[in-house]
Amino acid sequence: MREFAGVLWDLDGVLIDSSRAIVALWRRIAAGYGRWPDPAAIRRDVLGCAPEHTVAALFGDLPEDDRQDVLRQVREAEPALDFVAVPGAVALVGALRDARVPMALVTGASDRRARRVVRELGLAGAFTATVTWGETPRGKPAPDCYRLGAERLALDPADCLVVEDSPGGVRAATAAGAASVAVGEEAGLAAAGATWTAPAVAAVRAAPVPGGVRLDVAGAAAVLLRAAPAVPVPPGSGSGRGPHPASTTSVVSR
Repeated sequence: MREFAGVLWDLDGVLIDSSRAIVALWRRIAAGYGRWPDPAAIRRDVLGCAPEHTVAALFGDLPEDDRQDVLRQVREAEPALDFVAVPGAVALVGALRDARVPMALVTGASDRRARRVVRELGLAGAFTATVTWGETPRGKPAPDCYRLGAERLALDPADCLVVEDSPGGVRAATAAGAASVAVGEEAGLAAAGATWTAPAVAAVRAAPVPGGVRLDVAGAAAVLLRAAPAVPVPPGSGSGRGPHPASTTSVVSR
């Protein structure tokens, strides 16, 4: 029996599908420098990784001015990247929000893009904390961002469950000391340290139970997310749905 007190969500590949736009952006920039990253390099050093990691991996031999120019191009184009919602993601986050589970969004996306996506998905108010591009010294696959996400929920990483889709993101979660549910068909998720895997976000199903919500992870595990008690609100001061300081999550393998 394991217990968790919060959920840390990746963005790209988990809540939204933006991979085509991201790959197209990096390939366009790389072409400007006469480079043509192959699919293996894209999977290893682009998807699920911080832009600084990608620049170091794909452009590390360039002069510093050129590397900074690559990052400038990414910063200018990234906030407007196209995306579509991942099937089942909005409903799943909404179910945990309604169950008062503390959640943070931990992403290599810029703050501008993260805010735009959350707004357009109708998930405003679902996340009590966010970590975005540039807020930690190192991005994924380094563990810094997940450690900061847990800290912003006032939790230890070991008390958090991470939802990821890329080996780089799973490695970050694992190195931070968090358990993870890795969604999708990308090779290497289990090898990167995923605690559980599911073929898609839609394979992680939520059902209300007394005091919380139960997640079934692709038929392999049952995750029971228990609601935190509501904070008492003085009469006339609001709706009564205040912050949720402490939620307990139990995981039972089947």
